[in-house]
Amino acid sequence: MISLLKLLPRSLTTFLYAVAALLRFYGNTTQIPFSRLPLTLLQWSFLAFGLGTASILVNIGLEWNAGNRAENERARAEDQRARAEDERLEERERSSRRTRIQNRWIILQVRHQLENTPETRSALRDFMSFLQEYDE
Repeated sequence: MISLLKLLPRSLTTFLYAVAALLRFYGNTTQIPFSRLPLTLLQWSFLAFGLGTASILVNIGLEWNAGNRAENERARAEDQRARAEDERLEERERSSRRTRIQNRWIILQVRHQLENTPETRSALRDFMSFLQEYDE
């Protein structure tokens, strides 16, 4: 149904221009088929031409709106993809930071178990203060 509505302004424009041309072609005749109406054939031709031009302007507006809507949807989809990618990168960074902290803890723990020196105790104290500072 929507595809038929898209064709309506184009079809209407074509029809109105055909009517305008037909009335213009037969405008020299002395018989006026619309004798009850006060318009002449030339005036009917101008009216059909004006309506056809208005129909073209409506069609241009509809096409312009459809193009802008499609462009806005593409931009919105691109923004959503970019945001999702940013969130994935942030999550990956948080995960890698957690992994680095955990690996550092394991290394320090193994060092402490292997050698019980003041330097190792100092490193463990520093790491504990680091964990308390970042609450992880």
